[in-house]
Amino acid sequence: MELIKIPIGDKTITLKQSEIDGDIDMDEVTQIQYSNLYGEIVTVSALLNKIGILKADIDNQYDEYKLDCQIFESSKRKQFISSALAMGDKKPTESQCEDFLNTDPDVIAKRKRLLTHKKGCDYINSVYWSVKSKDDKLSVLMKGVTPEDFTSNIVEGVVNGFFIKSFKNILG
Repeated sequence: MELIKIPIGDKTITLKQSEIDGDIDMDEVTQIQYSNLYGEIVTVSALLNKIGILKADIDNQYDEYKLDCQIFESSKRKQFISSALAMGDKKPTESQCEDFLNTDPDVIAKRKRLLTHKKGCDYINSVYWSVKSKDDKLSVLMKGVTPEDFTSNIVEGVVNGFFIKSFKNILG
């Protein structure tokens, strides 16, 4: 767990961040906790960053698998053409190659798995934009808030996957 310390006025707000382990409570991260707006505003940017990093990782996995599928299909296409030529047939047309690929069970399985990867990208993209919308709304709601407002109104507890704790500074 990462520890983030934010000095505000005569207090220090401490956030303990836990790793996203794949289980994201969509309601928690996309809804605003009006009972702790100050906690929301302190944590939402860090949450957006965590979701953004997760989105980048998932998008990268999708792109790598897509490349793997393209290489696999290219290899299958070459095998199909070589097999036809070895049997004394003419070189298959592009349409015949596509028909072969569209009916090959291994290619179909890879394409279906690629679609599953794409769905994961779409899901995390939706979460990212929902949290971004939440961040924008909080910025408008909390316009004009002073650091003193934070120190006196922040509620300790868990917000957006962060545990918030407030400490009185003992030095000046």
